[in-house]
Amino acid sequence: MQKNILLEIEYLGTNYYGFQLQNKAGEKEITVQEVLERAIRKLFKKKIRIAYASRTDRGVHAKGQVVNFKVDTVIPLKKIKNALNAFLPDDVRVKKIKIASDDFHSRFKAKSKIYRYIIFNKVEPTVFWLNFSWHIAKPLDVSKMLRISKRIKGLKDFSIFAKEAHTYETCIRHLKNISIKKSKGFIDIDLEASGFLRNMARNIVAFLVKVGCGNISQKEATQILSKNKPYSNKPAPAHGLYLIKVKYA
Repeated sequence: MQKNILLEIEYLGTNYYGFQLQNKAGEKEITVQEVLERAIRKLFKKKIRIAYASRTDRGVHAKGQVVNFKVDTVIPLKKIKNALNAFLPDDVRVKKIKIASDDFHSRFKAKSKIYRYIIFNKVEPTVFWLNFSWHIAKPLDVSKMLRISKRIKGLKDFSIFAKEAHTYETCIRHLKNISIKKSKGFIDIDLEASGFLRNMARNIVAFLVKVGCGNISQKEATQILSKNKPYSNKPAPAHGLYLIKVKYA
């Protein structure tokens, strides 16, 4: 009997060339999708292509990536989960497994995605967070970042925060929420949106950092957001970004 199996997985993006399979000729860099499909093939003895909720870039981590695939099997879910984790490398792990409805698709059925960006905001860096946060020595004014974040939220055109915006039919997205919290030298920036453009989350974070350290004033930031002042985006480093959760109806 064919089943539509849903997996929630976590992974460290440090050793991977992003999540999605690379189709470039001669491309040797390994991806998370590649090692996951390899484990699935080892278990079920057939090549199975997975669907996934979000394509994460090279170096980006995930705590709640969602994938699904269809397979004809009688193997109990717990055994599938245990077997896949046994076949997967230590930096990729299946957290949850369940049977989804036949029409479920991890990407097209998603209502929103939550990304978190972690900044280590102390003068001295630490090796333990080297691949898991963006170290910024200069103090950031979170109140300024919060103030301008209210102008970023909403249903609007995010082309100034997109990589290669011209390749999209539309850059209109619904950024539902931005929260910024500081604790013990760490600043967590959470962004929830119906969908993200390429580099959108990292470009928004970089913009907020420029405001927080005083490189862009509130007035200038407002002019940039209203497209009355030119702005050249440069994304925050990938290793500080995490896909936290994918929400479904």
